[in-house]
Amino acid sequence: MNGLGPAAGVDYDLPMHLTKQALLPLLAGLLATMAVELAAVEGPLQVCPVLSGESHPPSDYDRPDCWSAGLYEIDIQDRMLWIRARLEPAPYETSFLGVLISMKAASEVFLAGEMIGRNGLPGPDRETELPGRMDVVIPLDRSKLNAADRTLDLKVSSHHNWLRLRYPIHGLQLVDYPSQQDQTLRYYLPSLLPMGVFLLAVFYFGSLTLRSEDWSVPALLAALSALVMLQLLFEASRGLYAYAYPVQDLRLIGILVCSIGFGLCLAGVSVKQFLERHRLMLMVLVVLAMTIAIVLTTSWDTRTALVLLMATSYAWIAAIIGWRKGRPLAPAHIVALTLFLLANLYYPDQFIDHGFYLLVALFLAGLMVLQAISYGRERRGRIEQRQRADQLQQAIDQSRADREPQTLTVPGTGQVQTVRVDELIRVQGAGDYAALHLMDGRELLHNATLNELDTELPSNFLRVHRSHLVNTRCINRLERKESGTGTLYLNNGQTVPVSRRIMPGVRRALR
Repeated sequence: MNGLGPAAGVDYDLPMHLTKQALLPLLAGLLATMAVELAAVEGPLQVCPVLSGESHPPSDYDRPDCWSAGLYEIDIQDRMLWIRARLEPAPYETSFLGVLISMKAASEVFLAGEMIGRNGLPGPDRETELPGRMDVVIPLDRSKLNAADRTLDLKVSSHHNWLRLRYPIHGLQLVDYPSQQDQTLRYYLPSLLPMGVFLLAVFYFGSLTLRSEDWSVPALLAALSALVMLQLLFEASRGLYAYAYPVQDLRLIGILVCSIGFGLCLAGVSVKQFLERHRLMLMVLVVLAMTIAIVLTTSWDTRTALVLLMATSYAWIAAIIGWRKGRPLAPAHIVALTLFLLANLYYPDQFIDHGFYLLVALFLAGLMVLQAISYGRERRGRIEQRQRADQLQQAIDQSRADREPQTLTVPGTGQVQTVRVDELIRVQGAGDYAALHLMDGRELLHNATLNELDTELPSNFLRVHRSHLVNTRCINRLERKESGTGTLYLNNGQTVPVSRRIMPGVRRALR
């Protein structure tokens, strides 16, 4: 999960001879792009426990309690140790600016027996130790590299740990740059590019969740996008700021938790879209496979890779079932998930650091396009369905009106008049009364409000303004103004204003 050393991927679950044969050559190639040259550490390093009151490196490491070990074999957790290395810099050694120390420890650095820097404060126990930064470059007086004694001694302690890593030491080398965070951030820069896609996907699928009738799939995709964005922030945090080494444990936990959440959401999307039965059983199998992967492995990188592999595999199976059933989105999911599986199987380290985020960004971008197309089709279908329903209702109302013409009883001075509804051309509100305009030119005052008549009259009467109801069968044409309002021209030559708010509905009704 990082580009420093066997610890850059923090804790590989591999035998040491395989680590030396396979990982260190890859590491050397990577570091060649980041530093002028590794400071070669001649042979195994010498290690001794720090004795009480011992503030300077021991004169020799031949004590009975000392031993020799490779750099990445040294377990510094819950200990305080001396580590001695013999530096053999490259011929152009004057380009080196400092000593990179990348480990879960507080440390003091000695060159030729003289302290050249400190990272935190080593101590024999948790109370006396001041944690150092996870990655630090100790400035170097380059003239001392020309001295005959190129002995590098480190006094290290690591007592502030929540997790116990297999490889707590991530790197020790001479470098030609002053800040390791800049180099780490450059390593993660390709992964940071998709961040905008993830943020867009969170808002896009979140809005679909609020607007869609079937909100479960958009909600899962929104959660998936948020989790992968958070996981990327955890990954890149090592290059964003120089944190104390205990934060490394929280970073690893955060990455794994986000991977678990991402995997469950990914499997949930496929299960929801492509399966009709046995959904719960498949999700239980996903959780069980993830649990087994976490329990049976000790490497945090391996756990993350396996969690993603299990989730992708089950999501792929669900997509295959959906493809066989003719589900439209299944082929696109199969292609994306197959790329996930192949990248995870063949390039697990690069996949976790870079490929995972790039593939997820492409996957989400493609889904947003497909979802937008699908949502547009659904929206057009709903509009057409609503229009057909409106037309059917109008036909039903017309048929009922033709069979039984509706009437209004209008009380007048000393008499009561009965008015056929189909003789009305429009109704104009006048406070607690309404003015009825008839086709024969008469105008009657009715003691009913416009709101009451709006609910009483059949559907061919359209509310076009807060003060006007119009019989749509009497409309000649609609004229829309630049302000968004409009004017209806009726068959009898009268005009009726149309408000801006109601204009879209009037236009739909008159199509």
